[in-house]
Amino acid sequence: METEGYRDFEWIDAPGTIYDSHVHAEDQSHWIISGALELSIGGEQYTLRAGDRDFLPAYTQHTAAVAGDEAVVYLIGARK
Repeated sequence: METEGYRDFEWIDAPGTIYDSHVHAEDQSHWIISGALELSIGGEQYTLRAGDRDFLPAYTQHTAAVAGDEAVVYLIGARK
């Protein structure tokens, strides 16, 4: 991610974690290490699992939630 210009860090969300609809002022990418993360973007729902990666352009409205009973561990990359 760093070679693509992202500033990245590891993040862990516990089971049951839900992020209501929001946006970020920068491009973001999530790279799942373990567990599963559900994203809802523009009425479409996606489940990212270990090895999956997404790309959200700045100001993309979305929600996110941990899927299942396992914590989700992922890298978050952000770039302006």
